[in-house]
Amino acid sequence: MIPYSALAQVYDQLTGDVAYRQWAEFAQRAFERQGKGETKVILELACGTGSLTQLLAQAGYEMIAADISPEMLSVAREKCASAPCPPIFLCQDMRELDLYGDIDAAVCCLDSVNYLTGLRDLKRAFRRVALFLRPGGLFLFDVKTPLAFAEMGGLSSIQQVGEAFCAWQYGYEAKSGAAQHQVDIFWPEADGRYLRSTELHEQRAYSRQQLEQALAQAGLELVSVYASPEGRKASPKARRLYFAARKKAGETGAWEKPGGSWRTIAVSRESMR
Repeated sequence: MIPYSALAQVYDQLTGDVAYRQWAEFAQRAFERQGKGETKVILELACGTGSLTQLLAQAGYEMIAADISPEMLSVAREKCASAPCPPIFLCQDMRELDLYGDIDAAVCCLDSVNYLTGLRDLKRAFRRVALFLRPGGLFLFDVKTPLAFAEMGGLSSIQQVGEAFCAWQYGYEAKSGAAQHQVDIFWPEADGRYLRSTELHEQRAYSRQQLEQALAQAGLELVSVYASPEGRKASPKARRLYFAARKKAGETGAWEKPGGSWRTIAVSRESMR
């Protein structure tokens, strides 16, 4: 089963303790440092069920949210329907990102970057972000570190979600950085039996050096790296890292002409759906 197909139905209950609001505040502080009014249109990659999308939309940003899972996007669309400016949702793989115009910033949270399981995929995704990002625009993302994956390798857990049960099994190979986790979801049926859905998730652990090199090759310069959304200093013992990168001035965007830039993001919102 494609990852986040069955999980979409219980994802918000499973991630009820995730600090989305702190992530949103981390993003807003970064945008404010860019200058007032400089960041209006934001892309969220791998938006999932739209929890971060919703918070940023409520803060007044124009959101474009992309995810590879139609099931997750369906939940996200419903969740964000009452936002002052309803987000635009796109069913896209981040490696094949294709937008209708430039964006002022991009965000990608909850180690979604780790789902890019090869260096070539990582570099391609970063290049696609850079292509649509305006010069000076920020790209913010977080990753699990090799230490975090190593600590999870070999673990298993069971979690109850309403009347359903989720069983997790984690594996990790340090040499290649390959990480897998299988989740089995057991759904109760009327006759007392349970229906089982299984998803296999593949990720990769990247070193900080690999991530910084991939950013540089995409034309994105590193601004900062933290160990928390509050700005705690990164260290070799960090289990998650938060990156802020900026598109270099002078880099050409997807919708720019020599001698001046023009933007097609003003295309009617209906035509972008």
